[in-house]
Amino acid sequence: MQYEIKGSVMPALEMKLTQGEAVYTESGGMAWMSDGIDMETSGRGGIGKMLGRALAGESLFLTTYTCRASQATIVFTPEAPGHIM
Repeated sequence: MQYEIKGSVMPALEMKLTQGEAVYTESGGMAWMSDGIDMETSGRGGIGKMLGRALAGESLFLTTYTCRASQATIVFTPEAPGHIM
């Protein structure tokens, strides 16, 4: 897995995944992706974890992105301007 943060005030996190690698995020974080990536949304962690995320103001669900091709790219962006640290 390789990653690069691009931009400054409106940054994007570009990740290059190889076959079999996976990453999970809060639903709605993905901006775009290339062919070869499967998406699966779930409550990950059960009802207790889902309620904890909801109380914290986060999404109930998490999305897992899995690379099925030899290599694929996925890009994540924040919801508001700022810096990715």
